[in-house]
Amino acid sequence: MRRLCIISSALLLAGCQAMPADSARHPYGHQETAGGQATHSQLYPKSAAYSSLRVQSKASADGGTYRTVAHSSSNRQFRQQTAAQQQNLWLELAEQMQLEMPLDHPRVVAQRNWYLKHPAYMRSVSERARPFLYLIKEEIEKRNMPMELVLLPVVESTFDPKAYSRGHAAGLWQMLQGTGKNFGLHYDSWYDGRYDVMASTRAALDYLEYLHGFFDGDWLHALAAYNSGEGRVQQAIKANRRQGKPTDYWSLSLPKETQNYVPKLLALADILKHQSHYGMDVPAVPNRPQLAVVEVEGQVDLNMAADLAGMNRNQLKALNPGFKKAATSPARNAEILVPVNHAQGFELAMADLPQQERREFQRYQVRGGDSLGAIARRHGTSIEAIRQANNLSGNTIRVGQTLMLPSAARAAQPAPSDGVYLVKAGDSLSAIASRFSVSINDLLRWNRLNDKHSLRAGQTLIVSVNSG
Repeated sequence: MRRLCIISSALLLAGCQAMPADSARHPYGHQETAGGQATHSQLYPKSAAYSSLRVQSKASADGGTYRTVAHSSSNRQFRQQTAAQQQNLWLELAEQMQLEMPLDHPRVVAQRNWYLKHPAYMRSVSERARPFLYLIKEEIEKRNMPMELVLLPVVESTFDPKAYSRGHAAGLWQMLQGTGKNFGLHYDSWYDGRYDVMASTRAALDYLEYLHGFFDGDWLHALAAYNSGEGRVQQAIKANRRQGKPTDYWSLSLPKETQNYVPKLLALADILKHQSHYGMDVPAVPNRPQLAVVEVEGQVDLNMAADLAGMNRNQLKALNPGFKKAATSPARNAEILVPVNHAQGFELAMADLPQQERREFQRYQVRGGDSLGAIARRHGTSIEAIRQANNLSGNTIRVGQTLMLPSAARAAQPAPSDGVYLVKAGDSLSAIASRFSVSINDLLRWNRLNDKHSLRAGQTLIVSVNSG
């Protein structure tokens, strides 16, 4: 009925610093505007460690020349690198990146120089990536896809799960609604799958797998098509073929955004693989999962979910931006991301929660003469419950507005007497924790209970930290 799986990384959400220019989206694909002007000069001298690299030239299938680098390192250096990779997820990801790249191509050089001239950009991106990077890495590994794809959310959204572009693309992967729907994302008045980190990652990787097959296994063509659409890239390939020109990505006539799109990703991969050479200090991300996903059945009040998980309500909502209202969608089961150290307690609390304690809603259209107080009285709920369900900061409503009204069972919040609650027949610890916005662990600690199932009718419980 419910499953618990460990999926993601550290729980530190930083503010968003957008790229210098907003993304512009093509109706049938993805585009991303180039970030600022960059020079081609080498910003950092070669270090002693990098001088031992040997550069190899390699001919491409279309006649172009790629330059790849191969490291020569001692056993001691290898052990040090292995130890660092075990602690820093960025280093492990960089080690797994294998796409060939023309390191001296002017477009790659320009993008690499831009990153190197803006070190604060990658510092802020790394902080936003902390909660989600491990999740994406695991999904890519499951599919045996290039690890460079973990960097697409950097290029697309600067790892902001709430990003929204002028072209109506949304989320970490900047999915258009039509594209997302084609690859399994769900939308309704309660939920937008493009903002759901888990769901959008699966959909984006599904799309990339499709593009990879569409372009006969060419990942650079697939990446370009993710930006501008497969139709645009296919037309460019056909045009070059008619003219007898090479059809590799670097030879195609594509929009400027797409010309810069793939170099941005490859330049960043190069920097991550050779941080010491370039002098770029990307903040470490712990190489371990720190988020878990709990699947819950039916509609769930998100404030109640946060209380049951023993975590801050805003923190829960920040981790789960796919939910548009104060509850999950009544049309489908939900996957809720929580910190890993809260996951087991949350899953047990949800399993113990009676069905009548879950929030259910009905739609109500405001009529002339209505007030929140009058609506609350007629429907057996409270003004505060209506405000929370509709994200209202005050009591102002307008005629014709549609409100979501919580059920009376969830809205009724019995007030404790001096922070003490008298247990009634049918009560559960999880339900009581939800009513008084505390965690189960707090109730167990305050009341010195060893077993969360040991409640009995008539028992008194401390439900406030200031009680007793």
